[in-house]
Amino acid sequence: MNYYKINFTSSVKIRGNGDYIKDYKLRIPSDMRLLYWEIPRFVGNINHEKIDFEPYLLDIELFANSKINDLIMQGGPVPSMLILSGKLKTILEKYRKTGMQFFNINILKKDEIYNDYWLLNMYEFNQEFVNFNNSRIIYEKKDIDFNTTYSTKNIDLKVNDNKEFNIYIEKAKEKLEIITIEKLVLSEDVIIENFFALKYVTGGVGYYVSEKVKQEIEKERCTGLEFQPSYLSYFEWRKEREKIYGKM
Repeated sequence: MNYYKINFTSSVKIRGNGDYIKDYKLRIPSDMRLLYWEIPRFVGNINHEKIDFEPYLLDIELFANSKINDLIMQGGPVPSMLILSGKLKTILEKYRKTGMQFFNINILKKDEIYNDYWLLNMYEFNQEFVNFNNSRIIYEKKDIDFNTTYSTKNIDLKVNDNKEFNIYIEKAKEKLEIITIEKLVLSEDVIIENFFALKYVTGGVGYYVSEKVKQEIEKERCTGLEFQPSYLSYFEWRKEREKIYGKM
């Protein structure tokens, strides 16, 4: 079965406005004189862990000429959470029962309020679905003179399994270095989910759906999504994308 990474559309025609998001309206008490990244209870500061309290949320304001889509652009204070309509939420919930929490937010546009939108907090990842031995994994390592030049070099890592990968991740964190699964290969024989998330892919966190889910999303005419085949790297996808979705 084929699997696809969910991306927000790059098409300005579908976005309406290339920048898309005008502002983030944080729902934080006015007497709390802290920046949002200093507030542990703000939803964007919770690093994909299960939330057992009422977090501070936000509303998202679009530009007047931005189009309302079922998938909303990620970024700002919530860079790694999916922002989706109730219709898209219902489809994803149909295909996965664990590891997900949804928080209701508003999408604002001019004087209109769209209240059936949701932040997805995914707190279960399925790194066991990755075929580490055949994936291309890049270690962005600091050069010896990094403190003066800020130069780095990319090293291809040969990794056999998730356990070995995590050892490299911990070493990289200690040195404030970066490891990325640049070209993903999945172990399809062990995949038991039609919707799942992976860490350390290009962009940080990636959300993936099976061919079955992709077809249902398209059948329901959900907008704002592009489906990148999981086996294509970011740079390979940039070349192939236009054949499927047209020019940006």
